[in-house]
Amino acid sequence: MSMLTLVTEMGVIFVLVMIGYYACKRGVLTPEPQKACSWIVVNVCNPCMMLNAAISLEYRMPVSTLLRALLVSGFMFLTLIAAAYIVPPVIRIPPNERYTFKMLSIFGNIGFIGLPVCSAVLGNESLIYVTVGCLLYNLIFYTQGIYILDKARRTFGEGGGDNGKKGFDLRDLLNMGTIGSVAAVFIYLLDPQLPMLVNDVVRYLAEATVFLSMAVLGASLAMSGFKALFGNRRMYLFLLIRMLVLPIFIITVLKQFISDPLVLGSIAIMSSLPGGNLPLMRAKETGLEGSELSQGILLSTAVCIFTIPVVCLFL
Repeated sequence: MSMLTLVTEMGVIFVLVMIGYYACKRGVLTPEPQKACSWIVVNVCNPCMMLNAAISLEYRMPVSTLLRALLVSGFMFLTLIAAAYIVPPVIRIPPNERYTFKMLSIFGNIGFIGLPVCSAVLGNESLIYVTVGCLLYNLIFYTQGIYILDKARRTFGEGGGDNGKKGFDLRDLLNMGTIGSVAAVFIYLLDPQLPMLVNDVVRYLAEATVFLSMAVLGASLAMSGFKALFGNRRMYLFLLIRMLVLPIFIITVLKQFISDPLVLGSIAIMSSLPGGNLPLMRAKETGLEGSELSQGILLSTAVCIFTIPVVCLFL
């Protein structure tokens, strides 16, 4: 396990988060700008990150490998989704906070941390599996994830009730995220030669995703304070289950059917990644209180330095 890669990524995250923290404390990244940045990330930058991944891939995997990647990634996400509905009631998370733990359970930071860590530890061959995992991640987020957050907003949003907004509509699932996911699939499968103008625009927008999302995370931390970051005991118990118990379970099951160390290693790392920022961006965009979600993302990011190597011991 390349600890240097993990520590380096944590250092990058810390610097970007602190920039957002400082901007909020100076009165620049206040709630309204946070909401605007979140909209840009969810509806523009992140869809472009999916498109950029599909455009920039030089190697197209065989159909058999693609199907295997879809199956193992699908099993991982099904397990995490099931846990998202089972674990919070079991550890007595209040109903108005369960959407936070569902987001942390399902959506790990596959794009920003998973890609470089898998590349460093397992080699570039593993990126095929991580890319498929990213695609499924986005498809699930822009459907199931948005449904969970919109339901929470209607039920627990500020002002009570439906928070002054319309109820969930299936047409809400036809958004830039789902369109971007489908477009990324076709680009990957067909490998069209796109104009340089399109490639460059997509690439520049994709590169803005990480900074904007980390800055909003830092601003959210500034609003809740460092004291709140370490005061949630239920979060510790949840992260123990999410970042150790569930990944070990997933790997133990898959080992009964798969012997390829590259596949198992990729899934081991992806299933034990810390919380991703996309749910926080959507929560901010729709007016949900996101301090607990930001706490979970930051804590899980800190502890993954220790939990990922432990999970990999079970390979």
